[in-house]
Amino acid sequence: MAQDIKDTKLEAHFEALEKHKALLEKLHLDSNTHLDEVSNSLEQLTLTLEEYLKIIGIP
Repeated sequence: MAQDIKDTKLEAHFEALEKHKALLEKLHLDSNTHLDEVSNSLEQLTLTLEEYLKIIGIP
């Protein structure tokens, strides 16, 4: 059960990382991308990493 939660949190973080990477690539190619969108993506990336770290025991 704990392994399932750990795997789920890690997968959520990887998905947020891929979305953020795609957004940064879009920003690189099209400077019309809103910085709010980039900021929100970075915030989501941070939250998913924090959740994963809590699950594996890193405060």
